Amino acid sequence: MKTLRDVLEDEEPDIALRKAFAAYSELVDVTGEETQTLIVLLNLTLKRDEVESLTSRKSARAVLKDEAHIDSCLEEVRWLHSHNLKYPDTRVQAQRILCGDLPLIAGVLGSANCERRLGWSHNSSQVNKAKLFCSGFIWEGSSTCLAESVIKNSDAWRRAFREFGLTKTKFEEWRLQLKQVMNTDHFPSEVSDYSKQVRFPWLSDYFAITPVVSSAVLAKIQQLRTQRLGHFRQIDHCHPASVGDFAASRGGGVTVLNYPLNIVWRNHVSLNQSRIRRVESDKSAFNSWALLNERFIGVLNSLIHLDEEPVLRRRRRRRVSLVRQLRRGIAEWLLPIMEWRDSLRDGADTLAAIRETERALLTEPLSDNTKLLKLVNQRFHTTLQDAGYRNTEYAYHPKLLEPVRNQLRWILDTLGNDQFGQRNTQFEVIHLENLRVFDALSLANPYLVGIPSLTALWGFIHAFDRKLKTLLGCEFTFESVAWHVRESSSVSGLKLPSPALERKRSDHLKRPGMIESKHCDLVMDLAIRVHSTEQFLQTRDELVDLIKAALPSRFAGGVIHPPSLYESRDWCSLRTTQSLHEHVSRLPATGRWIVPATTTPKSFENLCELVELNSDLKPAMLGYQLLEEPIERPNSVASLHAYAEPLIGLCDCKSSIDIRLKGEKYFNANFFWKMDTATSSILMRRA
Repeated sequence: MKTLRDVLEDEEPDIALRKAFAAYSELVDVTGEETQTLIVLLNLTLKRDEVESLTSRKSARAVLKDEAHIDSCLEEVRWLHSHNLKYPDTRVQAQRILCGDLPLIAGVLGSANCERRLGWSHNSSQVNKAKLFCSGFIWEGSSTCLAESVIKNSDAWRRAFREFGLTKTKFEEWRLQLKQVMNTDHFPSEVSDYSKQVRFPWLSDYFAITPVVSSAVLAKIQQLRTQRLGHFRQIDHCHPASVGDFAASRGGGVTVLNYPLNIVWRNHVSLNQSRIRRVESDKSAFNSWALLNERFIGVLNSLIHLDEEPVLRRRRRRRVSLVRQLRRGIAEWLLPIMEWRDSLRDGADTLAAIRETERALLTEPLSDNTKLLKLVNQRFHTTLQDAGYRNTEYAYHPKLLEPVRNQLRWILDTLGNDQFGQRNTQFEVIHLENLRVFDALSLANPYLVGIPSLTALWGFIHAFDRKLKTLLGCEFTFESVAWHVRESSSVSGLKLPSPALERKRSDHLKRPGMIESKHCDLVMDLAIRVHSTEQFLQTRDELVDLIKAALPSRFAGGVIHPPSLYESRDWCSLRTTQSLHEHVSRLPATGRWIVPATTTPKSFENLCELVELNSDLKPAMLGYQLLEEPIERPNSVASLHAYAEPLIGLCDCKSSIDIRLKGEKYFNANFFWKMDTATSSILMRRA
């Protein structure tokens, strides 16, 4: 942690000081440097051309004697906040949120996982004057600002003010004024017309929340970018000083996490034709990257040096973990061939002159086939051998021969015995395929660009549930949902907002200013578990038609459409969990299932590290933490209302090979989401 003395010793102290007390920087420790801190903060309230140096005592003394200037600085303390209501819509006026520390919630990250930090947002012309009492720093080991330090009435700060001629009476007057503004939690008495509201089921009714952004989380993400931990992009704001001190200090460019899916499926020719062309051009039909990437090579290297671990118990645990990773890598390597095998309908007649290994994998039985196992084992080691000098040492390594052969045998036997028994006629799942979504919000919350919000997914399911109940006229519930993304692509450009009626003039339409956001297009599948307490009166075909009619038209802020008729007519089906597993285990390898992760981040730094170590993990918007108990509030869209902050967690992006290898039980236990509404949070969790 930097101290103020370290900053003052910089080659360009003025630049370093402005950066040190900026809203996005890591807080500096000013313990023992109270007088110098006061000088810098007083000079920061002036424009750049009005002060020669931020360390000038003469300038600071003149500022402190200017009563009108100091009164303006004191007045801005009433707009200190923990969560910014004016982000990103600056039309919200005369409201602020100031709340205490929030409890930690396991598995998700929010302001409770960050160092406490206050921000400011009000009149943009007062952005400099707010810096005196609102700029954050570390004093005596805790995060604070000058306003809070004055309220604590410590001798160190009294002496610092006394050095500049401030009387004891005046200091006490300031302290009481600041205490009156800062001593209690503060929430708006009514919901602004320009604040967004989201309704959620609550007990037997609904309540509304207004999502608000935390100043502490915004600062933490910017610091991670400075440290080069993770992947980021910038969201620009046209009038940054109107948004708040953080946006103003960044010149309007606010950093957010950037982890998009970007799944592309190029289906110009059939899969069989595509694979044959690849083989004819002397390219491998296997997924060679799965064996040659740095992570898999690291697994092989760790298996070779496993005996160097002195503790037997640790060595056994480590071996189990490495063997699982080895199996996963080999399965990914075989996945294109298995996908090709599934696509064949006319046997081997359509196959051109392909290599013996590929032909055997496509046409022969997979289980209990010694010859096939030998061929695939040879191809595995040949792939490593042909990759170059770095990977040659792992081909036919004595310590790898047995584990590789065992995992190949297990995978081939599992895939070969992948038979399904008699199906139950009673359906348990609604399966929707190839749904197309346009302009869905990939800015899932103010901190993250990537997978659309999981709460938006549940909002779609809830709307679907309500509409279908109206059409069917019987009692049932949608218990949980599994989400598969076939394609995902980013949408460039800004969206022009639609005109709206002005609040003061109901007869006048006005288009609001543009607020930058990020969007994406999706092609996706949904599997929805249904629990019914009574028999459906309709036939199976009638049910399918009514389900199609009940499909909502919106998803995550975008528009959702079923596939066109020339693509698919049977995009909606009723299945048992058994037939669902049989179908989804053979989906294209390019798609990804968005699955609840078993790994939980402990901090934002840990989140970035986990995602860097495992490319299948992605940050996602998992829900909200309530900042207060729901209460009645004017202008709310529901009877009860509360302010809440968004929470970030991890989800796992699984391929169809995981479902195929681990079976129906694993799929049903791990791939479904449901919403969990508690007293202080609303979260998407594993069903």
